[in-house]
Amino acid sequence: MPTPRRDRLTRLAWESLGVVIAVAAALVALAHTLSGAKRSLLLTDGDSVLLPLMLRAIERGEPFEWGMSPVLFVFPEFPLYAASAWLTSTVSAALLLNGVVNVVALYALLRVVVGRVLILRSTATPVPERRNAHPARPVVAALVGVVVVVGLILLETRAGGNTGEIVSLYLTTTYYSGTVMVLLATLALVLHLVGPTDGRGRRILLPALATGLLAAVSTLSNPLYALWVTGPLVASLAVLAVLRRGEGLRDPWWRPAATALALVAGSGAGYLARLPLASFMIADKTLYFRWGQQYASLAFDFETVRALQATPAGAVESVAAGLLLIGAVVAGVFVVVRRRTGPAALAALFAGSTVILVPAVLILVGSISTRYALPLLFAPLALLVVGVAVAPLRPAPALLGRGTIIASSATIALLVVVGLAGPATASVARAAASSGDPAASCLSDWARGKNVTGVAQFWTGRGLQAYGSRDVRLLQVTVGFSTYPWLVNLAPYKGARVGYVVVAHGKSPSGHTERWGDDVLNLGAPRDIVDCGTYDIYDFRGLPAAAEITREVDRSAAAQAAKRGFGW
Repeated sequence: MPTPRRDRLTRLAWESLGVVIAVAAALVALAHTLSGAKRSLLLTDGDSVLLPLMLRAIERGEPFEWGMSPVLFVFPEFPLYAASAWLTSTVSAALLLNGVVNVVALYALLRVVVGRVLILRSTATPVPERRNAHPARPVVAALVGVVVVVGLILLETRAGGNTGEIVSLYLTTTYYSGTVMVLLATLALVLHLVGPTDGRGRRILLPALATGLLAAVSTLSNPLYALWVTGPLVASLAVLAVLRRGEGLRDPWWRPAATALALVAGSGAGYLARLPLASFMIADKTLYFRWGQQYASLAFDFETVRALQATPAGAVESVAAGLLLIGAVVAGVFVVVRRRTGPAALAALFAGSTVILVPAVLILVGSISTRYALPLLFAPLALLVVGVAVAPLRPAPALLGRGTIIASSATIALLVVVGLAGPATASVARAAASSGDPAASCLSDWARGKNVTGVAQFWTGRGLQAYGSRDVRLLQVTVGFSTYPWLVNLAPYKGARVGYVVVAHGKSPSGHTERWGDDVLNLGAPRDIVDCGTYDIYDFRGLPAAAEITREVDRSAAAQAAKRGFGW
């Protein structure tokens, strides 16, 4: 008969194997992303380098005068990136380590969701039988979810972040990977709160407070939490409460109602906490609420799907996504028709509600951004892993020996690390050791010891800022040299003296084109033009043109500061 110590060793072996495979899967996904057109999305994209730029500003002691989008990235994105940066020595290494952390966090959260479902399903099972439940089941189920995500990433090859290839966005720091994480974390908490009891009840005060707090912090950081999580979960909990009350089950119907109240109260508190931060959120609401543009949104969605299906890999990805969406709706309908009220039923209701509510709202507000559709894949993914976990399984007795399990776990882990993740690890390590933007070295070399500030446009300058040396000081401007305060700190503009302009050649690696028109030419002849391959440095130091640029930057920055109440 197995001893408790052997049981613990067996569980530890399986849990360790799960983490090892999750890390290996993350490295494979990152290596694929680095090898193609999505490399810039991961390392140099104007949005992707936001957190490195924020951390650098904090390290320099700059006043906090950032102009943010509606998403603040305060939780959990910035803490995760800051920890990654603390453990590494380069920006590229920090971003890549953050990508690994994202995938491991996905595994861990799926593992927690599955664990809650399995524990709650077994509350009526005698304790000895519960203890003998096979420890591989939740690990394997969570790994299925990770494998699906990585498999979809391997199908994605196009540049840019606003395409139908949205799964790769999860590897980044600023395309809402953090909100996906809190989606799964909230689901796990809600499962605990509303799951069946064993007759002795279960303390719910602390989990309810944790749920409300998580909803508050997550909504403060990203108001999309209300759409991605609060809305679908409240709808699911309402259905669950009705089913429980109608059937007169011993599991109290008020648990779902109380949980829904905690979610709504938390999200409401988080949204109210955003109001004092209005001076830091400069986004125009008309960019996100495009009332009357429902037809344009539908046309965008249709074109996105059509473009995705234009390649064999994209067609496979669209079929896989379609199966997840259809499966979620079918499972949700099945739960209602069969009046199921268990933990797996809640996962099904949540996935089905997400697939119905999120697209409806996005079309209603005229959205034309694909990243907002991430929950359409990850909510059904949670249902998939729950289905794998609760599916009937009759394993071969020969595979259940504790010694056999431990030995096979170690062997499989070794094969995964050496055979699959070995080449991927080498590729990721090379990228981490090098500059994420090799073009930045040219500007760093030129700027060394010059104590001069330059200007550049959004898609050109941000990567150079993130990967340039400390001598590189770039201000973000528009055509005409007016301050462009989007996702940038306004403080360095105060008293800055501009001496050069960075002008890009053609499209950026992320596919964006920036044109100066005649603005640079109208400044007159520069002292020098330095060719840096993908861009030129126009050196205007000591010329009237430098004073002209400086005046416009100072004027526009001061106007922005006054508008936002910074009191320059």
